[in-house]
Amino acid sequence: MKNQPIRLTNAQFIDPSSSFQIYYQHINNEHHSLHWHEFYELCFVLRGRGVNIVNGTEHQLTRGSLFLLTPADFHEIFSFPDEPMDIYNLVFSGEFLGEDIRELMFQQFAEYMVDMDVNFDMIESEFRLISSEAYNWMPGQRMMVKGALERILLNLFRAHCQKHPGIDEKDLEAQHRSIQRALVYIHHHFRDPLRLEEAAKQAALAPNYFSQAFRKMTGIPFQIYLQGLRLNFAKSLLMASDIPVTEICYASGFNTLTHFERAFKQKFGGSPRTFQK
Repeated sequence: MKNQPIRLTNAQFIDPSSSFQIYYQHINNEHHSLHWHEFYELCFVLRGRGVNIVNGTEHQLTRGSLFLLTPADFHEIFSFPDEPMDIYNLVFSGEFLGEDIRELMFQQFAEYMVDMDVNFDMIESEFRLISSEAYNWMPGQRMMVKGALERILLNLFRAHCQKHPGIDEKDLEAQHRSIQRALVYIHHHFRDPLRLEEAAKQAALAPNYFSQAFRKMTGIPFQIYLQGLRLNFAKSLLMASDIPVTEICYASGFNTLTHFERAFKQKFGGSPRTFQK
């Protein structure tokens, strides 16, 4: 059955004084229904088996599964019958990430979902450290947690690169760093009323120069790139939910239903309503 996604906010799950929170979840024959959130979510499966459906794509979960969700993702998760899952769930705001790790991981779209069973003990120890720091405050807490988080993310990134060998960190570093910063911002804010001037500001470039540099690096103009992100998001949401097309139009970042329907049909060969049915 399709369902209506729930939006989870920073205020509900993150202590504003720390910018992060860690949870230990036991999922036993439960279905955490379709939702998205304003924060990042990093999860590590300690035991059990289940399924994580991210942006309409199903992923099997087992001991050692490690995955990251961004504010641009929506998902639902459930355990298999009689195979309950124990999961570390670390949620954090974007400001908690350093610029280097953001540029490394987010200059392109990637679903970070890997099997870390070989390095299970190492990853589990990092989550235990974060949990200990979260519930036993000591001086330097933020630095300890941020260090552990970034070590987990780097291991996740490396495992993802091994799984998808087309990704080369050297190639990424060779790209224009200012455009990389803008891409990170675009990939996480494409549903907002995002203007070229705002993206250019993230790159610290004049709008005209940014527009030329963006097209040279990506091969397509800024507005076409932005529209493609919105259309792909809308397509995934149409597949995974029964939200009315009008709501999906605005949730994906489009201003008018007419523009959305015309652009969707041009890209995918059919109307949003036909696709949803």
